[in-house]
Amino acid sequence: MIKTVVGSYPVVIKEPESFLEKIKDKLGLFDKYKYAIEKAVMDQLNAGIDILSDGQVRGDMVEIFVSNLYGFEGKKVVNKIEYTQPITLKDIKFANAILNRNMGKNKNTKNNYKNNKHKRKSIKGILTGPCTIASSIRVENYYSDNKDESLIYDLANALKKEAEAIQNHVSMIQIDEPILSTGMYELDTAKRAIKRITENLKVPVAMHVCGNVSNIFEELNTFNIDILDHEFASNRKNLDILEFIDRKVGFGCINTKLKSVESVDEVKDLLNEGLEILNNNKSFIGLKGTTLDKLNNYVIIDPDCGMRLLPLDVAYNKLKNMVIASEEFENEVEMKK
Repeated sequence: MIKTVVGSYPVVIKEPESFLEKIKDKLGLFDKYKYAIEKAVMDQLNAGIDILSDGQVRGDMVEIFVSNLYGFEGKKVVNKIEYTQPITLKDIKFANAILNRNMGKNKNTKNNYKNNKHKRKSIKGILTGPCTIASSIRVENYYSDNKDESLIYDLANALKKEAEAIQNHVSMIQIDEPILSTGMYELDTAKRAIKRITENLKVPVAMHVCGNVSNIFEELNTFNIDILDHEFASNRKNLDILEFIDRKVGFGCINTKLKSVESVDEVKDLLNEGLEILNNNKSFIGLKGTTLDKLNNYVIIDPDCGMRLLPLDVAYNKLKNMVIASEEFENEVEMKK
């Protein structure tokens, strides 16, 4: 099964140290976040993650986007929202460069090549969804309020352009819409907005909705996306949806709210619990191949949510144990066939 992350990683910035770096800093040319991106990518690579993120190091999930869209002053809306230039492309390209430079040097990568488990490692693109952005800003002009459909659709149109700008540089795109589990936004509106973003994209699209989604799952299951990504470690009620989901599942199996590191056995227990329920899913049963073949086609493994607020060593060890648990789980499933 493919192992990925939801997005954010603890931010480790580097202040200018050498004479040249200090000169660049004086000229406004020194980027203190480059080291944070490199640290995030290398930690994910060393932990054994297959589809990595750039760590989302330049701010929180809303700030990264609103600070680069026309129509905002900080998190205040002062004019019609429009897209002006790529927002995450530069960091994605840098993350890809780090990844390409280190492919083959990493022990986990070598082993995966040797065993033909994965063709290569890759980077994912991450967009904060239009409803989640709308819920986190202050509307002072142009739109009526945070739930104005014009606001949500203008955000979706801007995010569509961002998706088109990055799609040739990523293996998948993830849209984060955590606000949908709160009931604050009409799901029909959210569904239309997501369709605006995802229509005609060339890469698979995941939608990450954390929180308890058991009450809204039937609607989410109709969104125009390829992968539904939810948290199962901290929201066990979500396990029930596995019996009915009809597309690929992003299975959050690491509790990112806890600063303790789950044991390998704890993660495996959750994976086995999920498999037991999936075995009652008609779509899952209908797939060809062994149970392991079905899992590889149906399930992606990741943490419950972003890891930005965790201590660095905790975040890394959570990912490492998640990968070990996933691989041991796969081996045990293979032995049972």
